[in-house]
Amino acid sequence: MRAVLALLLFSLAIMCFNLAQSASKMGEIGIFTEATSWMDVASANSAAQIIKKKTKLIKKIEVYNDKDIGKFAEKRIDNDALDIIITFGYFPVSLYKPGNAEKEDSIAEKFLEGGNMFINTADYIFYVTQGGGANGADGLKTITDSTFDMWGDGNSSKPTADGKKYTPSLKPAPAVRPFKIDQIKADKNWEIEVVFGDNNGGGGSMADPIIIHNKGHNGRVCIALQTGGAHPRGEVIHEIIDNYVKNEIASAFSVDANSKLPATWGKIKKLYN
Repeated sequence: MRAVLALLLFSLAIMCFNLAQSASKMGEIGIFTEATSWMDVASANSAAQIIKKKTKLIKKIEVYNDKDIGKFAEKRIDNDALDIIITFGYFPVSLYKPGNAEKEDSIAEKFLEGGNMFINTADYIFYVTQGGGANGADGLKTITDSTFDMWGDGNSSKPTADGKKYTPSLKPAPAVRPFKIDQIKADKNWEIEVVFGDNNGGGGSMADPIIIHNKGHNGRVCIALQTGGAHPRGEVIHEIIDNYVKNEIASAFSVDANSKLPATWGKIKKLYN
């Protein structure tokens, strides 16, 4: 009986580990620049080239059109890797049908819930798509299963201590479409992972750039300079990936948790012998 109970506990430990660790390696980056909002396509392509040339953490970085970014995401929903999609204020139709036509189980939502990451700059994330602002504020709410909104006050977002550490290219910029700190703290499923800039330079109420993390499925949403005008978007996104993601997220993937399982099994057997 004790042996059976020990085996059940060990199986439960493995199950809990697998649920908590939805990715065990870095995957690939897909960048979408075919359409944009609050910036032009040429500027988005220039930023994309900076990301491709400077980013060292992930070697395979490609720019995709609308049709192919959907295929990129679909193939990487559950591939045991942290993959990233970068958008420039416009959300591709192949990821999410316009007008919030897919309340559940869109490719975008499945990609996020597979432990992957969206990074957006320029206009409001998930808002603008085919037909203009067809998704509206409900795009963010639906894809993240939250009540978050991004109606900012436009005050300047200043680099925090983490912003200065991880994103040295970040300068003060209008916080036009930021995440609201209180909304994230009030949500039981999401948490603030890191704030690179907010309206107080630390401890503020509205944040951009910021990464939020889902405590259940391990998906991440990052916004970086969600405002109009000329900003070092490519540099900041590259720094978020090569500095923060590399040192604070990907570093954990180098630990082979499976090597710890024999020790865990040994401890369980000792308890029940």
